[in-house]
Amino acid sequence: MKDSVSFQVDHSKLDRGIYLSKIDHLGQVDTVTLDIRMRKPYQEPILPNETLHTMEHCFATAVRDVCAERKKESVAYFGPMGCQTGFYLVVNFLDTRKEEIYPILSQILQEAMTELKQMKEVPAKNALQCGYYLSLTDMDALKPAMDDLAAMVDGICQRGQFDSYVYLEEK
Repeated sequence: MKDSVSFQVDHSKLDRGIYLSKIDHLGQVDTVTLDIRMRKPYQEPILPNETLHTMEHCFATAVRDVCAERKKESVAYFGPMGCQTGFYLVVNFLDTRKEEIYPILSQILQEAMTELKQMKEVPAKNALQCGYYLSLTDMDALKPAMDDLAAMVDGICQRGQFDSYVYLEEK
């Protein structure tokens, strides 16, 4: 469990936020994992499956669309946490200095939120493109989660940094 950042975080002190979970290095590629924590563990209700699934379809599409034209960044994964308190966003960076990661990711998140807010329908809401599309909601039902995420993106942009974890060894 040494390498699992999540198991080292003090979840009793974890709040909503966007956290830089870790950066993995492989050759010229850095893989950055963001912890997008939309609920405070054990203090707020978990995200319902319908919200998780719909946000996965919508935000994954938006963030991939934003990165599609980029030359040095690509989305490897966006999906829900098993604990249903948020999502992981995993982005690959090619030949990028560490100090460039926050500005690039904050811009990607802002642009993805703009695209998400403009969506009129849930992408791939059909039996051919989704394993269980019947659990997807509509865009109106997703609005509270979109507003929560927009507020968190605005927060990190105003502060100029990601939120900071409190680790188990920190008292």
